Order: sequence, then C-alpha cells, then structure tokens
Amino acid sequence: MGDGRDRLLAWLGRCKYVLLVGLVGLGLLLWPSGQGEDMPSPTADTEEARLGELLSSMEGVGRAEVLLSEKGAAVVCQGAENVTVRLAITETVRCYTGLGADRVVIYKMNESWREQ
Repeated sequence: MGDGRDRLLAWLGRCKYVLLVGLVGLGLLLWPSGQGEDMPSPTADTEEARLGELLSSMEGVGRAEVLLSEKGAAVVCQGAENVTVRLAITETVRCYTGLGADRVVIYKMNESWREQ
C-alpha cells in the first residue's frame, strides 16, 4: 500500500511544474472576463442611470435614456435633432466612458411609444 503512494508522490514531484502550469492555465480560462455577459451588471445599470441624469441636465437635451456596452453607447433623447446638442452628448459620453466618438449613437426620442 505504501509502495503505490510512494510512486504517486514521486511522480507528482517530477511533474509538479507541468501540473502547476496546467492548473494556472485552467484557472485563467475559468476566470470571469466580463465579456459576453447576457445580463447587465447592477453597476452598468447605475452608470447608465447616472449618465442619463447627467445628459438630461444639459441644456437642450431634454429627457435622455442611455444604454452602455463594451462595444458602444446608445443615447435616446428629446433634443437629438440639434447638432450642437448631439456634439455635446457625444463628448460627454466619450469622456465618461472612454469610448471613441464613432461608438456613440444618438437618436431622437419617440414620445408616442409611452402612450401605447
């Protein structure tokens, strides 16, 4: 019985670095990366709400809704038809999120959908 255990310990001693590298690699593969998440995190919801409130407080924007992802940002607001407002929104979202201006889209809010 002790002979088998001794052989196992000897084998583990010889292969310890290979096993360690394999375990570290497996751990890194299983580590959550945050990419491809189906459900938004509570922090994302809070950031979206905070950014929406900030944008809504800016002159000409009106009510604003914000959706953030790792790939970009979508803003729907009442003042989207004004070019100056769109530029201010783009710059604000860019500064807040670090996204490039090409990853920020802005659309005019449709007020009639809430009535349905």
